[in-house]
Amino acid sequence: MKKKLIFRADGNSDTGLGHLYRLFALVEMLKDDYSFTFISSNSSTISVIPKSYSIELIPKKISINDEPIWIVNKFNPKEYIIIADGYHFISSYQKHLKSLGFSLIYIDDLYNEYMYADIVINHSPNLDKSIYKAKDYTKFALGTKYALLRPLFLKEAAKNLKEEKIDTAFVCFGGSDKYNLSFIATQALLEKDIFKTIYVVLGAAYEHKEIFNLLDNNKVKIVRNASETEMVKIMKQSNFAISPASTILYELCCVKMPILSGYYVENQKNIYKQLIKSNTIYKGGDFSKYSKLEFTVKINEIINDKNRFEMLKQQKKLFDGRNKNRILGLVNSLNISFIKASEEHVKQIYDWSNDKLVRRHSYNRAKIEYDNHVSWFNKKIRNNQVLFLIILINNTPSGIVRFEIDNKETTIGILISKKYRGQSLAVDVLKKATNKYFLKYHYPIFAYIKKTNIASVKSFEGAGYMLYKEEVVSSINSFIYKIEKKNV
Repeated sequence: MKKKLIFRADGNSDTGLGHLYRLFALVEMLKDDYSFTFISSNSSTISVIPKSYSIELIPKKISINDEPIWIVNKFNPKEYIIIADGYHFISSYQKHLKSLGFSLIYIDDLYNEYMYADIVINHSPNLDKSIYKAKDYTKFALGTKYALLRPLFLKEAAKNLKEEKIDTAFVCFGGSDKYNLSFIATQALLEKDIFKTIYVVLGAAYEHKEIFNLLDNNKVKIVRNASETEMVKIMKQSNFAISPASTILYELCCVKMPILSGYYVENQKNIYKQLIKSNTIYKGGDFSKYSKLEFTVKINEIINDKNRFEMLKQQKKLFDGRNKNRILGLVNSLNISFIKASEEHVKQIYDWSNDKLVRRHSYNRAKIEYDNHVSWFNKKIRNNQVLFLIILINNTPSGIVRFEIDNKETTIGILISKKYRGQSLAVDVLKKATNKYFLKYHYPIFAYIKKTNIASVKSFEGAGYMLYKEEVVSSINSFIYKIEKKNV
């Protein structure tokens, strides 16, 4: 049975739309691999949720305390993983969902709550898991390499830098813009002749009226409810930006330009402080206190700065464009299981085993002949001293783990399909396979790894294997790692 996803977030003009938009980015990352349902409250601005989504609205009569029961009555915990983003999903909410049998991923940016979630994602820079209190099983995905960015922005992040003169501005302050900063910043930009075009992006929850009076000036272009494609296009046409330290700032850093940034809510402060520390953005401070004069002063400073390009270099370092693969790996790590290898797997394992990277890291690097493989495979699956497992990722065959018992010790081999490389799944696969082995056997396990195979070394160490000794194996300098049942 393949698992599906539940995305859970709320947003409106009072609370802002950031939690919704972060999950929209996650949907784009995961929708090709997982079916999903998007759950939101009746009070949310439903018009911003893409019409292509399968949507469930929580009735007004259902309180946050009763919500987990409402969810479990509609969705089987054995079939669904919940991904939740919102400050009201506190410790008791998480604990309740876990007690009902759900796997849970929680998107956080305040690190206030005790975490019961299986995985916590916080994409603020330079965080350490020591700031959290959590269950022993909770795994943390911290920092900008897990930034919740839409695919087109990740594509831009991978592109090279180019320095441009400043003549086109981009202004965006999120869904509701409670302080009407879009209007105040645009007024300041209009005083500078250097700007030929000023794009002002407004969200669905924006309710102020003054900004529309500025349309009399043909420099001002107002865009409402921009799609991902429209947003990327507008940003690429711009070479200067003003935005808060929210996800929109990360998107601007992917495109790369001088950015005046600041904060006006608590959850923006850490991103702001860390990007200021790394010289990635220009210092705006507390935007909630800004008048036109403050914006004018800051804009002048940036225009006259001769070292603007250095900030673009820092922006380039933030994102490598591989976030989607990492996020997919987090979700897949909750869906690892095993079955015993059988005759039906012979061709699939042959194809995996002859992958170029697999052969390069094997002690016998020669291509495997099919007839030899069939003979070898049939012997292994019939041997009572071999535990030959097929890795299933979301119920799809995805690799092998093989334990061979000989003279009261066991050797392990692992292979993960090329499709899942870059998802950091090896540690979780090894932990779960090792636990499965020790349910039946008690002999210690040894892993033989070429010294040049750094990725495998890190994976086995991450799974709790300890360096036992160094040895020359088949004329190749190797590490031997070991784990015992008492260490699991």
